[in-house]
Amino acid sequence: MFFCAVAFAHAQETAPGANGAPQKLAVVTLPEMGNVQFVALSDLAERLDLRTFYSEKARKVILYSGSNEIKITAMNPFVQINDRMVQLPLETRFANGDILVPVRYFADLLRPLYPKRWPEELEFPPAAGANQTASNSDNAAVSSEPPGALTPVAPKPAAAPASISKILVEEKANGTLIRVQASRPIARKQVNTRVSQRWLYIDVAGGRLDSTFVRTIRPAGIVQRVTSQYTGSVVQISCQLKEDLDQKRISITGQGNETLISLPTLDQLSTGVLRNLESEKRKWLLDTIVLDAGHGGHDPGAIGPSGVREKDITLAIAKRVKRLLEKNIEARIVMTRDSDRYLSPRERTQLANTAQGKIFISIHCNSNLSRRVNGTTTYILGPARSEEALEVARRENAVIKYDPDSSSYAGQGDESFILAAMAQSAFNRESEDFAAMIQEEICDGIKLPDRGVKQAGFYVMVGASMPNILVETAFISNPREEGLLGDAGFQQDVAEAIFNGIKRFKEKYESGI
Repeated sequence: MFFCAVAFAHAQETAPGANGAPQKLAVVTLPEMGNVQFVALSDLAERLDLRTFYSEKARKVILYSGSNEIKITAMNPFVQINDRMVQLPLETRFANGDILVPVRYFADLLRPLYPKRWPEELEFPPAAGANQTASNSDNAAVSSEPPGALTPVAPKPAAAPASISKILVEEKANGTLIRVQASRPIARKQVNTRVSQRWLYIDVAGGRLDSTFVRTIRPAGIVQRVTSQYTGSVVQISCQLKEDLDQKRISITGQGNETLISLPTLDQLSTGVLRNLESEKRKWLLDTIVLDAGHGGHDPGAIGPSGVREKDITLAIAKRVKRLLEKNIEARIVMTRDSDRYLSPRERTQLANTAQGKIFISIHCNSNLSRRVNGTTTYILGPARSEEALEVARRENAVIKYDPDSSSYAGQGDESFILAAMAQSAFNRESEDFAAMIQEEICDGIKLPDRGVKQAGFYVMVGASMPNILVETAFISNPREEGLLGDAGFQQDVAEAIFNGIKRFKEKYESGI
C-alpha cells in the first residue's frame, strides 16, 4: 500500500514521554480515507498503558482495558468488544507491521471502557455522524429497535453498493437457511453476524435495500420474525429466533449474487447421526493434558545465585499443577517426568504425542546475565522476533548437549522453526489463546512484571501435535525471584495460576465443540 512509506510525521496529539515531558502521539492522514487521521494501535495502547496481544497470522490485536477485551482486525471496520460486535465508520488499515485505527472514532469507542482518567489530549468533539456504538446496549430499553440492536455507520464505498433485492428464509432438514439476494456478489468481509437475546443481526456493509424491495419477509424454521433497515451504507437484517442459537454454529457462504447464512440445528437429526456426532465430539475434548517439567537428571537447568536449581523448581510446580487438575478437572494428566531424570526435548514431545495429549505445557524458570531482570513470559513456537526471545531459546535449547545424539538437531535455525510452526498450523490459534490465558493468570496470581507472550524456536515444542506453550515462570537469576521460586507458597501460587489458565482454555475450547 502506498501509505506504508508515509512517515508518521504529522504529530498532533501529545502524550507524556518516559522522562515525563510531553511527546507527540504520531498520527497520519490518509487521503484515500477522506483525510481522516489514523494512529498506530501499538502507539495508542502504549499511551493508554493497555496490555495487548498480537496475532501476526490473523493481523489481529486484542486490547485489554480493565475487564474488557477489544479485538481489532486489519482492513476491517468491525471491532469485537467482549461478546459484542460494533462497527467503526471506517475500516482499519495495515502498515509497517501495525494496525492503524481512525483515532477520533476509535477514541469514542474506547473511552467508555477505559478504567482510568481519559487523557485530555485524546478528547475530541463529537465526530460528525459518529455513532456512540460502545454505549448502544445501555440504551436498548428506550430504543425502538429489537433488544441488542446496533446501528452501524459506514462511509459510502467507492464502488457501486450491492443492491439487496430479496431476502428468503427457508426451513431445511438440518436447520434454517437465509438467502440474501443482491445485484452483485457481496464480499465475505462485508457481512457480519451476531446473536443477542434470541435476535440474530446480519449487517451487510456497503449494501443498500432496493427501492422496490418488499419489506414483509416470510419467516420459517428457527426464524419467527424478520425486519430490515438501511442506515448509511449498511443494511441490517434482524431475525427474531424461536430458541437460543450458538454464534459459533452460524456459517456464511457466497454463491454468485447470493449470500447464504446457515443456522444449523440438531433437533431433526436421526438418533444414529446424533450418536456419531457425540462420539466425534468426545474425540476433540481436552481429556489428556501433558505437563512437562523442564530439565532433570544430569541437566540441572539454570542455577540461581544461592544454588537453587531450575530442575527442582519446575518439577515441584508441575506436581502441584497435576494435583490441582486431578482434583478439579475430568481429564487424564500425563507428566513427561515425575522424578529427577533426564529426557531429551524430542523424547518429551514424542511422549506427549504417544499419550495422545490434547494440550502440552512446558514449565521453566528464566535466567539472564543481569540479576536485575525479572518477570514472567509465555512462549509459543516460531522464529524469535527479539534478542530476548532468541537468548531464552538458546539457553533452553542448550540441553541437547546432554543428549547422546545431539547432532540430530544440527541445522535447526529460523527456517526449521518456521516449517515446524507451519506443520503445527492447525493449533496456532489455540496455542496463542492458551498462551495469552496462562500469561494473564500467572501475572494476576503472582504479581510479577508481565513480559508478555512471545514466540521463539524451542526444540521441546517442535513436533507436538497439539496446542503447546512454554512458560518461563520467573527469573531464577534474580535474587528476589530465586527466593520466591524456592518458597512452597509461591510455587503453589504459580501452580494455581497455571491451573486457572488451563481451566479457562479448556472451558472456552470445549464450549465450541
